[in-house]
Amino acid sequence: MEATEFSTQLPIFWFGTFDAALNEKFGETAPFWGGEETYRQLLSANSVSAYQLEQAVASVYQQHGTELIECFSLTAKYFDEIELGAPVLAMLTAPTLRSFCEQLCRYSIHIHPLLKLICRETEHGELEFWTLTHEFVDEITLVSHLSLGLYLSVILKLIRRYLKSPNIRLPIHINRITIDMDVTPLFEQIFNVEVRTGYPARYFVFSKQLADKTHRRFDPVLHESLTALAEQQTDHIAQSSILYKVNNVLQNKEVNTISLESVAAELHISPRTLNRRLQQEGVSFRRLYDKYRLEQSLKMLNQDNLSVTYIAHELGFSDSSAFSRAFKRWTGESPKQKVG
Repeated sequence: MEATEFSTQLPIFWFGTFDAALNEKFGETAPFWGGEETYRQLLSANSVSAYQLEQAVASVYQQHGTELIECFSLTAKYFDEIELGAPVLAMLTAPTLRSFCEQLCRYSIHIHPLLKLICRETEHGELEFWTLTHEFVDEITLVSHLSLGLYLSVILKLIRRYLKSPNIRLPIHINRITIDMDVTPLFEQIFNVEVRTGYPARYFVFSKQLADKTHRRFDPVLHESLTALAEQQTDHIAQSSILYKVNNVLQNKEVNTISLESVAAELHISPRTLNRRLQQEGVSFRRLYDKYRLEQSLKMLNQDNLSVTYIAHELGFSDSSAFSRAFKRWTGESPKQKVG
């Protein structure tokens, strides 16, 4: 089978918006997508694989270097949030930025099934908005790192669209930039962000005042109606998404009871079938389980009353050393370093 057959399918707007950006910047775009035949297929397709999208990103970088980052900004320009329907409309009619972020996390499957979005409140009342990819730090390649810029461009547009502040400068915390040159100043300029490195998770930080301020005239009836439609749209996708189903089971089980067999039983399929269906999405059960444990560990490490030893036990590790090794592999940092 082709590599593209083992890759999560993304909404077709990723192809349309990125291709429009490439067309504005360079003109002819088919070569970036693997040639005329593949390009014609994508023009009439209902989805684009994550593999195809990331290969196009890599192709642009190989041929044009850091001009790629400008293309990300143009992608956001061509992204029409209305294309995503009720989920985005529900977000944009939310009463506060805090509730907007909560709904963005809830409906992230409509944007990218493998992007895990999490929002949490710090002890000082600030709002952190995390973006977790399916790769861990020690596995991130140049291609996956570059592609994250594409995804962030759309998320940033949604945030700024909600705030009605297209020029607001936002801080973004990351572990490190892995491109083979220092593009931080260019990244900051084009995305209008302040990059802060050395953090286990990628996240934006919003002040309590910004998070809780009412940014628009709130219509509760309209918002409730759009949220109901968004739930219907999400349920429809969830019925056919094995990633969504597995993550939902993980969220509702005690960590020490989680196994391939127990999750498969919850989904009324065999472990072999579950493995096969996840393989078709380009991930493994172990990957989803570890990503869930990472998510839980990041949350627990921000609670002052929880020790590393306690967290290790709660997440099913034999001891704190085993947890520390796993956390370092996942994030590049020691679990003793606070995230917030």
